Amino acid sequence: MPSGATIQQRQTGGPKAVRFWKIQAASIRAALYLVLTVGAIVAMIPFGWMVLTSFKTYGEHSLRELWPKALTPIPYQGLPPGETIHVDLRPAERWGGAPKSFSPLMEGTIRLEKFSPIVEEELQQAGVSLPLELLILAADSTDDGVENYDYFALSIGTRVLGQNTVKFRLDEWAAPYYIEVPDMERWGPHFRVVNNRSNDFTVRMSWRPEHMFPFNYIKAWKEAHFGLYMHNSVIITGITVLGVLVFCIPAAYAFARMNFPGKGLIFMLYLATIMIPAAVILIPNFLIVVELDRFFETKLGLEEAWMNNWTALTIPFFVNTFSVFLLRQFFAQIPDELFDTALIDGCGHLRFLIQVVLPLSKAPLMSVIIFNGIWSWNSFQWPLIVTNTPKWRPITVGLSGFINEAAAEVHLMMAGAAITLIPVLILYFFTQKQFTEGIATTGLKG
Repeated sequence: MPSGATIQQRQTGGPKAVRFWKIQAASIRAALYLVLTVGAIVAMIPFGWMVLTSFKTYGEHSLRELWPKALTPIPYQGLPPGETIHVDLRPAERWGGAPKSFSPLMEGTIRLEKFSPIVEEELQQAGVSLPLELLILAADSTDDGVENYDYFALSIGTRVLGQNTVKFRLDEWAAPYYIEVPDMERWGPHFRVVNNRSNDFTVRMSWRPEHMFPFNYIKAWKEAHFGLYMHNSVIITGITVLGVLVFCIPAAYAFARMNFPGKGLIFMLYLATIMIPAAVILIPNFLIVVELDRFFETKLGLEEAWMNNWTALTIPFFVNTFSVFLLRQFFAQIPDELFDTALIDGCGHLRFLIQVVLPLSKAPLMSVIIFNGIWSWNSFQWPLIVTNTPKWRPITVGLSGFINEAAAEVHLMMAGAAITLIPVLILYFFTQKQFTEGIATTGLKG
């Protein structure tokens, strides 16, 4: 910031000096904006790559194509209207590995003459000419105990059941896998069984743009059992945040408003724990959880009281050094006159904390909730160690389900990662004002 003398000198230098100073200031401001813009773009590149990959097919990702076809109008142009097809079923011939069935296995043929533009292009590249026939196998599944044809396998070019075929059940939209065109399960046509009686077997064939566009998200949700993992993550995050508030608020208040011997030394040692890397305490924490689990099993007869349970995923994180420090700094700024006045009215520390301190601390409390909620939601290594079944595993561990022996399904993994980000973005969207106020109003001296 130029001093008054400097400004006066520039002004006395004439219009040229003033113009030069304005140009110089504008150039510096433009350079700063440029640096900030470039930095923001660089920071957004991984997020943009994740979003684009989440809409790609496996082939598009393997070929390193920049822009997925799902984000262009190509797949959705020229789609014919849906139609209802009556399938003439006959006793099935030789289907290798056919499922057990209450009723005789039946097979039929569906004639396909029109596909989406992408599928037609892939068929031409594979040397397959239109029209072609789709083979369908109808079986009466023994799983549900109800006698009807509720198991169906679709295939083109082979009759070996179980290889490159996908079953679908009554009243559900199928994603059949075709041998010549792997992406047809996404781009269609899609089939739904309308009537599953052997003498009146009817299939509804249609193209579903609302299914094609979010296909990776739908498939990721179903294949990785994200419903279970999302449920676990919500419960684990909720319990963790609640535990942090219950334990960290009294601790922060004690360090900020109460006097006891060795308070400064204890607080200094407590803050020093921030310097300990998480990897160093990972094994000791795991051994403690194992011993607690063994104690509860041998002494109390409770199996998996800690391992493979919410207790190991939440209780070790109830006390958070950063949260205590953040709240302590804000509590220390509350004027002593308020406590003196409350003391005259007969308030003790607990009542003063609940009725005075907490209502004044909404902003830092919201910051603590957001920080710990994000940390708990994104936790991966610790849940992977203390659980070995999907029963209590969070959604971040569910992303590892897309890594198999053949290769990682990166496009589905990125779709799953995008799903995990949605709750965090929603939380921040509704609490960003309180979050920024909590950071801005919390002092760093005490």
